[in-house]
Amino acid sequence: MRRLQLIPLLLLCGCMQIAPPPRAAWPSVVVGVDGLSDNLDAACVAEHRPGVDLFPHKTTFTHSVQLQVSYGPHYKRVRFTPSVGTGETLDYLLVQCGTPVPAHGPHEQVIQVPIQRLVTGNAAMLGALDELGLVDRLYGAENTRSATVPSVRERIAQGLVHDMWGYGHASIESVMAVQADVYLSFYSAYPQGNMHPRLWELGVRAIAQADHHETHPLGRAEWLKLLALLTNREALANARFDRIEAQYLRLAALAATAPDRPLVMAGFAAGRDTVETFGGRNQRARLIHDAGGRFALADDARSSSLVFERFEKVYARAADAPVWLGTLGGQASVRTLVDANPLHGWFRAAREGRVFAWDQGYTGAWAYPFQDQGMTRPHVQLAEAIRALHPGLPLPPLVTDTPFLRRLP
Repeated sequence: MRRLQLIPLLLLCGCMQIAPPPRAAWPSVVVGVDGLSDNLDAACVAEHRPGVDLFPHKTTFTHSVQLQVSYGPHYKRVRFTPSVGTGETLDYLLVQCGTPVPAHGPHEQVIQVPIQRLVTGNAAMLGALDELGLVDRLYGAENTRSATVPSVRERIAQGLVHDMWGYGHASIESVMAVQADVYLSFYSAYPQGNMHPRLWELGVRAIAQADHHETHPLGRAEWLKLLALLTNREALANARFDRIEAQYLRLAALAATAPDRPLVMAGFAAGRDTVETFGGRNQRARLIHDAGGRFALADDARSSSLVFERFEKVYARAADAPVWLGTLGGQASVRTLVDANPLHGWFRAAREGRVFAWDQGYTGAWAYPFQDQGMTRPHVQLAEAIRALHPGLPLPPLVTDTPFLRRLP
């Protein structure tokens, strides 16, 4: 009986499930009076020199409505103000390791950078980690079985990425056991679903991740800069984002020349009386607009990525929409979509066979590239959306090995 009582305790502390490798200290670098030519992305400072700028490469947020950053000589202050109505503001103080912690408020979370160990409760960051060359710092993910990023899958196969799956996008016990420097906590529009307050109480440095609540696809893509702030890789993130931004804006300008703007349905029936969709100020609604379409719920003032709306309201707005851009993933055809819920068949787009899902490469629940590679590829999503809404509009060739959009047969 005593052994049986011990099992839950072992599971609680993670001893039976997770044994993270020993942590090696970053090397120390002597910094001269002239400062650095590059940010230290894998080193600490040997001796602090007050006033010397340790971040010659900086970044800023130009499209995100939720993130702000300001720099001191040896620290960065990041503020997260949710676009959804939770009523909180979160502040993080990122301090270059080897330097003193500056004065800060009691609610400011202090994190030494560059971090070594990261856990994410949102798959969207996996593609960004790969693009910034940071997969070797990933030690946990919300559901390792659904990863599609090749470098992440390889690290998972090596047994170095622990599965955090549990209620609310992760298991608190598993997060604690991995001993991560930072846990990127999925941020819900519904406060009772958020884990970060409890994790702070337990000593886990949790940073809320709310890319999905941004109001612009480029604002969502800018969340790769948050990873850069945590790892001092601002220069690489800036270069990557500048290319994303240029391609997106060029495609949006082309879509603006389309002769018409078709009405667009998005979402899917959830039960008999509701539709699961997103707010009219969410980044997915902006993508539809930039692709030359009119989202049926565009007048909705919410920026939430998850909205449950009355079926009657959605039907009244979208029944005659000629295009359905984004529906229930994993459906083999329009017929199976209708079989899953007969209400789907009430919409013109379903009857005429112009239904699209962001589930290209689907291999199972939540396992498709859009989930973990879509955040930093809004230009790819935009090009695909333009082709769905305006098939006759001439566009430049789309060069990508990870298409996201699929037309249901």
